[in-house]
Amino acid sequence: MSSLRDIATGEDYPAAASKHCTDARALLKANRADGAAYLSGYGIECVLKSLVQVETRATGRVAGRHNLQDLGWRALDLATLPTGRTWRYLKSDPVSSVGHGVPPAEWSESLRYHPEFTVPPGIAAQWLQEADRLYSEVIGGMAKDGVITL
Repeated sequence: MSSLRDIATGEDYPAAASKHCTDARALLKANRADGAAYLSGYGIECVLKSLVQVETRATGRVAGRHNLQDLGWRALDLATLPTGRTWRYLKSDPVSSVGHGVPPAEWSESLRYHPEFTVPPGIAAQWLQEADRLYSEVIGGMAKDGVITL
């Protein structure tokens, strides 16, 4: 449980990001690349929502729901404001990494309803690597600096 956990809803974006990345690693190891890719996208979503939540000092659901590009832009916009506290945790632009295929801009939570959706293991590994990198840089960095507690 992190300090960003919303008491009313129980939503905890940093903890969820960790869980999704851990589960994605297990799925990739079990040759379940589609599931690993899918959960990697959720891990990235939760990291981006954590950034937005810290910047807005809000609890509860973060607007933007599951759109990684919209969440990336919102996190970046908030971080660059004069009051921005999270800029230092964005070692690379989250929008450009999402927009250039890691994971692809077309990732969405509704992919689970499309059995024809397949991701090769190498691509799934790249998505997971990006989710792990963002988690480490953003959530790990904020925890190290005392911005959040895990």
